[in-house]
Amino acid sequence: MVFRLFFTLLLLISTLLAEEYPSSFAQLGTPLYKSVNAFSKYEEVEALYKQTQLFKKQAKKALENGYRVDTSSNKKEKKAYLLELRELQKEYDKLLHLLHKSIDEAIDRDDYQLFLKLTSYAFEGLFQNSNNTNRAIAFYSQNQHKLNCPILDKRIGDTKLMEETLELFKAEVINSAYDSNSKKKSNKSVRVVTDRVKNSIYVKFENRNIYPVTIKVKQKYKNLLLSHNVKDIIVVKANSMIEYVTLKVTNGDSFYSYNFSWIMGSKDARHSDEFIYRLPYKKGSSHYVSQGYNGTKTHKGSSAYAIDFPMSEGTKIYAARGGIVVKTKSNSNSGGYEKKYAREGNYVRILHKDGTFATYYHLKHKGVLVKEGDRVPQGFALGYSGNTGYSSGPHLHFSVFRATSSLKNKTIPIKILSEETLIEDPKIGERYTAK
Repeated sequence: MVFRLFFTLLLLISTLLAEEYPSSFAQLGTPLYKSVNAFSKYEEVEALYKQTQLFKKQAKKALENGYRVDTSSNKKEKKAYLLELRELQKEYDKLLHLLHKSIDEAIDRDDYQLFLKLTSYAFEGLFQNSNNTNRAIAFYSQNQHKLNCPILDKRIGDTKLMEETLELFKAEVINSAYDSNSKKKSNKSVRVVTDRVKNSIYVKFENRNIYPVTIKVKQKYKNLLLSHNVKDIIVVKANSMIEYVTLKVTNGDSFYSYNFSWIMGSKDARHSDEFIYRLPYKKGSSHYVSQGYNGTKTHKGSSAYAIDFPMSEGTKIYAARGGIVVKTKSNSNSGGYEKKYAREGNYVRILHKDGTFATYYHLKHKGVLVKEGDRVPQGFALGYSGNTGYSSGPHLHFSVFRATSSLKNKTIPIKILSEETLIEDPKIGERYTAK
């Protein structure tokens, strides 16, 4: 009996040691418990002392109850613990509000010493308010020559990296123009074509690319009547021409012009969400994810649903989905974690049947095995991984995206089949085997 009691106690202690925080309602409780150490640093700030003490006291009591509830099957105790965590969340929110208010007051009083004290401890909630953050960064930028703050330096660096990455993967917008006084015929891949028959001028947009394009148009007219109201945003299919408007010449000198911008892809494309992709590497081989959807480093905005797979240079890359190769780059032999390498990445871009695209990025120098215009099936070898472009190490950056009416790219969450599971949200650190 004594041995059994000792064994049960030992098992309980082992369980508690294995779990840093209670497993019951861990999603709510763990961030609150983790914040205690950070908030403890603010006890010496008079405006935060009282609320900090109250939060620590309630967190300690909740933590003890949480460990007890982990080993209990009593539903009432579990419900009571959940309510306790919700109350603790309220106290956390109050303390965080006071902290943000104190930061604002330090800025208002130009008290840089207090400002540093309030912003020198890293925890998740410190910069969750964008207005507060922007104001803090501006104030710090004016005063950092006095004394640096590593936390703010990192925040500024992360923000800069994010902006540079979004710049890197944003849609390439091509600007062009046409006016009726120009006699020179355009040889551009997207152009305005006109044909005059007596007093009628037929205006068309031609797309000579192997992919559809979305065009944003600004126009001017003088002494002309339009056959109908024209759209500012239009789509022209691959290798095709559409009639835009017919102009009727009236009295006096006539004039018309078009300034237009375009991007690869159709704004009307709709992703086939039921389609199952394959992993973009050799069947039977496995790689882990270093950054998945909405990754904290660089997968935000237009790159929100990209996936990074670290892999040795020279690893063969395969099409996750079939389609037409519409763009490639393979002549770069440079890369690094600096902005100057932003346009140096080698890649393959494929147009899918539903009008979306896939990009396979950071490929090896001369490591592209396909050419523009090739039709490739799913699983076809596209090239070799590398470390070219804006990259912190050898890896494959993979994403599926479509064009938008605002002339931007929007990445899309996809389903990928691996040997282990159907991947709908690739997790950092998870290793997946290609099937």
